[in-house]
Amino acid sequence: MTRHIIILGNTLTGLITAYRLIHYGFRISMIDLSSPTQPTAHVETAQDSTEFTTPLSPFPSGNSQSIPLILHGFYHSTWALFQELSLEWPPQTFQPVDIEFVTKKTTTIRLPKPSQLAWLHPLARFSLFQGLSWPDRWNIINVMEKQWEDNLLPTHNSDIESVEAWLISAKQSKDSRSNFWNPLCRFVLHCDISQASLSSFIATISQYWFSQPTDAATFLAPPETLSKLWTELRQLLMNKGIRFFACKETLRINMEAKNIHSIQVDDQHINAQTYISALPLQRLLSLFPERALAHYANFASLEQIPKVYGLAIRFALQDSHIPPRLILNSGPFDWITSQPSSEFNTPNTAITCVTLRKYLDRENHEEWLIHAARACLHTHFNISPTQESCKPCIIRQIGPFFPCQQGSRAYRPVPTTPLNNFFLASPWTATNLPSSLESAITSANQCAQAVAASFYTTRH
Repeated sequence: MTRHIIILGNTLTGLITAYRLIHYGFRISMIDLSSPTQPTAHVETAQDSTEFTTPLSPFPSGNSQSIPLILHGFYHSTWALFQELSLEWPPQTFQPVDIEFVTKKTTTIRLPKPSQLAWLHPLARFSLFQGLSWPDRWNIINVMEKQWEDNLLPTHNSDIESVEAWLISAKQSKDSRSNFWNPLCRFVLHCDISQASLSSFIATISQYWFSQPTDAATFLAPPETLSKLWTELRQLLMNKGIRFFACKETLRINMEAKNIHSIQVDDQHINAQTYISALPLQRLLSLFPERALAHYANFASLEQIPKVYGLAIRFALQDSHIPPRLILNSGPFDWITSQPSSEFNTPNTAITCVTLRKYLDRENHEEWLIHAARACLHTHFNISPTQESCKPCIIRQIGPFFPCQQGSRAYRPVPTTPLNNFFLASPWTATNLPSSLESAITSANQCAQAVAASFYTTRH
């Protein structure tokens, strides 16, 4: 009995799934589909020299993260993996930040940290947040006390109910919905309060605000974190004897009844007892015969999973040391980060403005966003936009991000599939989290457990 498993995709999720499965004694092969590097194109604009890059997806892949990686204290699976791997670049290099909100006066207000207010009841902590008016604070505390004291998650149609409808019922003013709740929702769920699932929103902010005080910590990780994690995991797996098959042209799934019987990789067919996909969503759907998508509604419904792509404008400020910051905005950028270099004697800072909003239909939208980003430098960091070091780098096609919209939970699959020997591991599976490293790791853990349970249940 070979107990052979093939994992499609050397993405970060795929590598973590393989790492979990080797502890069960399986023999594992991985199909290597992508290179860890991505080419960069340079384009001259009419105003200045701007570098344009198109990175691969930062979460399912192991490619270098082009925008700062944001980690929260309630990312328990992430911190557990870091500790388990005993990485040479410890989490102590991560930079703690407060979450700031932009007011109508363009100043910022920080969200109080529960860790600093541990002696207060969680509901009382909202009373100290000056980003909400006194009536808004009182109304939300009153509603939360009634609904969340005994059961944090509303159960009545909470997945298809919007966050906005709930906030209106909680008598939150239009200003608070626009300047606080919507930026927070776009940051944690990647969509507006009018689209976001109430159950996902409450689950996320409950982990941040109402669990352990340390869970409310937020960190900016060094830009190379995902790339290092991907590289070290891949080397570890190679040292464990896992075989990688390079796919240059053809990858095809061969089906037989309700099973996969082989994978075609270029000119060879590879067989195993179990198959796992850790591929990006569209890449996976392209591998199935049309009859499979038509016959299995589970696969066809994957096309209904919402996804958005982002655009970032980054400034590399030389000879500048600006403290790490995380600013949530009502527009045009969803969040702005400043991240000083973690290297000693290197006073450099990267400021990154990220938007997931659809500005592509606006004429000259990139030039307009550059102008808006420079205005943010002046407003929030007191930096003159005419400085020589303020030449922007535009990063296109960040993502995809999988927003937790109303009803989207129904389309996000569990690790098991209608095929007896086929499983899924990706950030877009049923983790109840938007795109994040935590979602990727959680999905990998869930898939490994499902594979092991299925294998031992059916064979003993």
